[in-house]
Amino acid sequence: MQKDRDFLFSVAKRNNGVIRYSDIESAGISKDVFLRFIKNNAFEKVSHGIYISPDTFPDELYLMQLRFPKIIFSHETALYLHELSEMEPSPVSVTVCRTYNSKSLIAAGICINYCPVGIYNLGLAEISSNYGNPLRIYDRERTVCDIIKKRKSIDASVFNYAIREYVKSNDKKLNTLMDYAKKMNIEKTVRNTLEILL
Repeated sequence: MQKDRDFLFSVAKRNNGVIRYSDIESAGISKDVFLRFIKNNAFEKVSHGIYISPDTFPDELYLMQLRFPKIIFSHETALYLHELSEMEPSPVSVTVCRTYNSKSLIAAGICINYCPVGIYNLGLAEISSNYGNPLRIYDRERTVCDIIKKRKSIDASVFNYAIREYVKSNDKKLNTLMDYAKKMNIEKTVRNTLEILL
């Protein structure tokens, strides 16, 4: 029993205070033992099969990703995480495949963007959240393409700040940007947008 308890604490510690039943199921620990551990140690349920320790500050984006593993943080949320925006966006913006059943995302108040399966993984990257957890996100170049494509629905001040900051940055990858733009059929629009600032 103590061995199971120690193991469960080690799993939670390794995951920054988050523990999922799916993480420990393969270790041969029964659901009853797991739920008793959760109750006895005051872990809080944040979603089906996902719990956080009482001394852990909830990392909302990471918990959202655990709950919806197919989402990729994008658009305004990706701008903020890439430091191309001064404002923390609300609601959170994510991208999923067109075939994704998004009822749960809608119910959670998440801003959903759909894309074809062929470009779903285009520019997929990983970034650390403010709490050190890994987040699935589009890289800066894909994010710039996304906001140029949806320019009419993006706040003008957010859009202008992001493009200016991207163009000023030393680590921009213009060849990659144009490669993505070509694959997304927005090459001319991206080129025209950047030509004003370059």
